Amino acid sequence: MSTKNPPCLNGEKVELATKLLRAFNHKHRFEILTSLLEKGGMVPSKLAADLRLSESYIMEHLSVLQKTGMVTSIDLTDGVKFVANKRAIRKVEDALRSFSHN
Repeated sequence: MSTKNPPCLNGEKVELATKLLRAFNHKHRFEILTSLLEKGGMVPSKLAADLRLSESYIMEHLSVLQKTGMVTSIDLTDGVKFVANKRAIRKVEDALRSFSHN
């Protein structure tokens, strides 16, 4: 590697990339995303029942996924429904695919 032109790293982008990889690299967060992609939007209690996990645990992971943009929430009159952000997930998949080919 040439030291004359070191790579330029943007700290904010590196931090976001790290959070995205952590979001995908967790068994239960991956299961949550998979469920949301397969079944569409779901309320936390339904996700908890389907995945056999506590609702508070599901909410913690939904918060992480929401902060990374992988999940969005929709306010309902009787609660909140969460939906997978397919566009954001595709972007991450494309970036990972291109990275693994280099």
